[in-house]
Amino acid sequence: MALRPRFGIRSKLLLVSLVLLAVPWVGISFVQEMERFLRQGHEQSVAATAQAVATALHDRPKLFEAQPSAATAWQEPGDLYLFSLPNAIDLDGAARDWPSAIVTHTYTSPAGTDFAPVSNAALTLRLGQQGSYVYALLEVSVPQIAYRVPQQTLIEQADHIEFALTSPEGEFKRYAVSPVRPGEGPAYALRFEEGKLVLGSAEPRIKSVWRETQKGYNVELAIPLSLLGERLAFGVMAISQSEASTSTLITTSTLSQRAGMGRLIIPSPEIQQVVQGLGRATSRIRVVDKRQRVIAEIGSLKRAQQALKTPDASLSERIKSATLRPLFARILRQPSNDFTDDSARATRLETRELESALLGVPQTGRRATQDDQAVIVSSAYPIWVRDQVIGAVVVEETTNAMLTMRNQALEKLLTSVLAVFFVVMLVLLLFASRLSYRIRKLSSEAEAAIDLKGRVRGGLKQSAHVNDEIGDLSRGISSVLERLGQYNHYLENMASRLSHELRTPIAVVRSSLDNLAQQTSAPEAKIYMERAQEGVQRLNTILTRMTEARQLEQALQSAEQERFDLQQVVAGCIEGYRGAYPETTFNVRIPSAPVLLSGVPDLIAQMLDKLIANAVDFHLPDSTIDIALATNAQDATLTISNEGPLLPEAMAAQLFQSMVSVRPHKGGTEPHLGFGLYIVRLITEYHRGTVSATNRKDGAGVVFTVSLPLI
Repeated sequence: MALRPRFGIRSKLLLVSLVLLAVPWVGISFVQEMERFLRQGHEQSVAATAQAVATALHDRPKLFEAQPSAATAWQEPGDLYLFSLPNAIDLDGAARDWPSAIVTHTYTSPAGTDFAPVSNAALTLRLGQQGSYVYALLEVSVPQIAYRVPQQTLIEQADHIEFALTSPEGEFKRYAVSPVRPGEGPAYALRFEEGKLVLGSAEPRIKSVWRETQKGYNVELAIPLSLLGERLAFGVMAISQSEASTSTLITTSTLSQRAGMGRLIIPSPEIQQVVQGLGRATSRIRVVDKRQRVIAEIGSLKRAQQALKTPDASLSERIKSATLRPLFARILRQPSNDFTDDSARATRLETRELESALLGVPQTGRRATQDDQAVIVSSAYPIWVRDQVIGAVVVEETTNAMLTMRNQALEKLLTSVLAVFFVVMLVLLLFASRLSYRIRKLSSEAEAAIDLKGRVRGGLKQSAHVNDEIGDLSRGISSVLERLGQYNHYLENMASRLSHELRTPIAVVRSSLDNLAQQTSAPEAKIYMERAQEGVQRLNTILTRMTEARQLEQALQSAEQERFDLQQVVAGCIEGYRGAYPETTFNVRIPSAPVLLSGVPDLIAQMLDKLIANAVDFHLPDSTIDIALATNAQDATLTISNEGPLLPEAMAAQLFQSMVSVRPHKGGTEPHLGFGLYIVRLITEYHRGTVSATNRKDGAGVVFTVSLPLI
């Protein structure tokens, strides 16, 4: 049967007090409605900013002329985006001074080239501008490096870096970095001789550094911005001498001719200047051309959260930060400045808002960051030249400021509610604790009024003078216990009275039967006389057993305890059992060391007699009775196990009560009233021990276990 959950008075009062939660629920509903209006206002504000910036760029086509009007689609890998660098790059061939925000592009050997592939060859490119120079870092992964032999001008027999560009006047030029050893070196112009590429004159305005790495080598370039036009491409030639002079050409786009080269996407400084004057400190504003390429960008999404952090100055704020803020941090979503901005430093945008704006329809939307730590509100507005869309303005802001306002409102509401809730709960808790204390004390006194043997010790004292429901209950229980005590006393004395009253008539009946047996000679009469004598003998045995149990209870009250060795008592009793039950085999396991107890050894022997007699009665023929004595740090454990019928599950808890027996009635002169195991329990409890009976784990019989404390 499954246990039903227990709910005390305090628990019920606490559940009733949960009605107070309706107050914060109403307040939270109000704050959520306020948050909805704030969200709408926030989206309208971002959309208004995008419209204002786009309006400033309307009908100004010259601002977009700096971008190639016939640029290929951005998906082609040849286009290169020129990022703005915060500081000049130290030309040392290492990547440590390159900002982590600079996007890197990785290239591998393209399929369909005329060159045999070199295994694991790859190119990683970083590109940026600072001042009047364009910096490039090419990280090349090759299994080995083949340097150019001095005085050799044919570069196809050595590892080298190539790059092609168009000048501001549109002239196509091609250069290479092919050193004979690592370090600084010039970039050479390339020219064809007899159909082969050879090194020409050095270009002193282009600086380069070659540095070996664990994966291959790095080449860092500084190219004057004055040399660059609208197209730029890089390439790597990797030579493998161990693979029959195989080679790999890895390029960002075509290097051999102007057509097919990637375009250099340079942010427009004019647009950047216009947007700078209209920007907001809490927004990121980007101007995108018709092909969704970012041509101007100002602001940062993480700058707003930094501005929201203000130190707690007052004492109440410091206390609140130390106590309630950790709780609020768990139940309220806190604005975080440590989110991952997946579109930071993006060179091309692909959002639904931007696609809609490039079709001429302004749109505002929301999206979560990649790590789900922040929500970004994005609004895109088209830029018009007459009736054509030439670009769009994308304004983005996080909802951190709105979350902060919402959290502040919720914190104030929850702080007030928690204060009221705490006071009400404290009053209810004190009241419920007082009631629970009185009821628990009443329950303890009621349990203590009846001992383990079922005797009533006395009445109750608690709440007898209190004029309330608990006082009435206490007085009612006291009256019931008083009547139960009187009836219990009557039952306890009934056995002795019955024994005394029945012995005289039994003696009269026995003597009369003896006299009658001597005078009667008929065989039929003798049979009935013998049956009558057996019945009288059984009645006498019953009275003897009842008297024995009663006398034992009285003897335990005046018995004097002594120190004795349980091992010797058990060993001595077993020798007697071997003679008393010659047809029964005893398997004994007792320690050789003394097992010292405090008690009455004769009573222990009497307890053992009852257990052995019970085991002998129930054990199967030709089976053994196992007797074991073991000790641990606190107790001595005596177990008696026999093979035979199992105990019924319902009788396990009642087996050691008086007048309880599981023996089937088979007739005979020996009655079984269950006093034997009852005496075992009395003796065990007198020695502050416990006794139990369980079925054996193998299901073959029953085991009795007696635990007695050591001294």
